[in-house]
Parts: sequence; C-alpha cells; structure tokens
Amino acid sequence: MAEWNFRFDRSEASCTLIAMELRQLKHFVAVAEELHFTRAAAKVHVVQSTLSASISGLEAELGTALLVRNNRRVDLTTAGQALLPDAQHALAAAERARAAVDAVRGLLSGQLRIGVIQGLGTVDLPALLTRYHRSFPRIEITLRHDPIDTLVQATADGGLDLAFVSRPFDGSRVKELSLGAEHLVLAVRHDDPLAGTGTVALTDLQQRDFVERRAELRTRMHIDSSCAELGFERNICAESNTPDDLVDLVAAGLGIALLPPALVAKSEHIVAVATDPVIPRELALITPGERAPSPAAAAFLGELLSTGAGQPEMSGRRERSAV
Repeated sequence: MAEWNFRFDRSEASCTLIAMELRQLKHFVAVAEELHFTRAAAKVHVVQSTLSASISGLEAELGTALLVRNNRRVDLTTAGQALLPDAQHALAAAERARAAVDAVRGLLSGQLRIGVIQGLGTVDLPALLTRYHRSFPRIEITLRHDPIDTLVQATADGGLDLAFVSRPFDGSRVKELSLGAEHLVLAVRHDDPLAGTGTVALTDLQQRDFVERRAELRTRMHIDSSCAELGFERNICAESNTPDDLVDLVAAGLGIALLPPALVAKSEHIVAVATDPVIPRELALITPGERAPSPAAAAFLGELLSTGAGQPEMSGRRERSAV
C-alpha cells in the first residue's frame, strides 16, 4: 500500500504522521463521517473487526486516541477532529494522482478523431500531428474534411473529439478555442493580368467571373455578406461544395475565387492577390460542449497550446460573425 508522509498542526493538537497507510486514513475518515462502526465498515467494504483493528493501529502510531467509543455511537476526540480535514485532503489528493496516471495510461492506445476545414492557415496541423504521434504512437488519428456546419454538428454529438473550423458557426453546443484570424485572398491563374498586382480593390472585380462555394455553406455566406456591405455583387459562373474544386477551376482559367492563403499555396498554377478591403476569416478549435475532452483529445489540446496557438481558456459561446 502506498504511504503518505505529512505534518498537520492545529491549536488543540499537534501531531506528525509518519508512514501512514492510505487504507488507515480511509478507514478513519469513514468512521468519522458515519460515527458508527457498522455503517463505516459497510461503506469501505470490510468487516467490522478489520476496521476496528485498522483504527487501533493508526491510534497506536500517533500515540493518541482519535475516537471515543461507546455502545450507541462514536465521537471524535480533539485529535480526531484535528486529523479529519487533512486526512480527507490526503485521500482526495491520492484520488487525483490515481486519475492522472489512469488518464496517461489511457493514451497508450485509442483514437483521436479530428475534423478539419480545408485551407487551415493559422495552425501547422501536419507538424502538430507529427509531434503528437511521436509522443503517443499507439493513438490512431483520423482526419475528416467536411463543411463547417457538419463538423460542428459531429463534434457536438460526439462523433468527433475536436474540429478546426472558421466562424461564423452555431457555437451553442460546443466549446471554442480561438486560433486567431487570417485574410482571404483573391486566387487567380498564374498568367492572369491580376497575377502581378500587389493589391486589388474588390469593387474593381464586378466584370470578372467567380467560382464559388455553394450558397448554403457558411464561408460562402460570410463572403456574400462582406461583398454586400460594399455594394458589390459578384458574377458566379460555377459552384462547388469543396474548396479543392475551386482551386482546380481557377487553375483551368474558368474564373477567380476568394480562398484561404494556405489553399492557394498548394497549387503552382495559381497565385494569391491581396484584396482591399480584406475579408477576415476567424479560426477556432471546438470540442463537445457537454463532455470533458477524452484523454487523447486533452493531450492534443496541450500539444496545441504549447505551440503558442489559441487562448488557454475554452468556453461556450453563441454564434458570432467573422466580419
């Protein structure tokens, strides 16, 4: 049995507890809380004679009586009253220590399910996952790409341990960790006249054809709202539900698109042009709102925070516009 060494002092009693077994403390606390040997023995699942012997051994170690025994009830002595709170704290600390070890042991195997929007730019996810895998090689990592609303729903329902998304989204059932913001850029073919331009005014693009996400997707809504504020209506010539398709369509010369910089950087056939005004994209990491993260997810969050990304406190929030 593990042993605790600690000292406690009270105005009415001063004792030093040496080599005290957790079992003895557990038995003493049970009697002190129940003030009845039979009920206390049932509480800690031992016979009454074993409980009595354990308490007597503790009293012998301390050199003082902890309990006053009579036929009907048990009372605490002054020394027993002084010992009780520290004994309770010691047992609670032991439980926390055991839980911490169990959590780490749980990371030896298992699964980490991550949802990711395409074009994640403020976090180097491949590098982060590589470090995580080196620390926990038996954790199976699953990545899932889906629209924002689908990822939020899956995270809230427990189908994903966490997800990287962009605002706006419905955050009523998830917890959020802000990952900062980036600006969408205008993606054009490498030989487009705008390719050599440092910055382009969005209102100068009214005669250009755009390829865009489908109208019901959150990022499309965000871009439409930003353009509407400028009184600028784009000419949409093609739509898709995946950003990778938009990259291919821009590279083919079908149209131009507003995309995350990280997505544009993956293609050698298109280039990024800054816009005026900028269209920000706020990124966030979400976890289920009603449950604590799994040990695997908690370790991943720790790895993420160690890189300096995000804010250290996660909290639920309502939908907020990224504009």
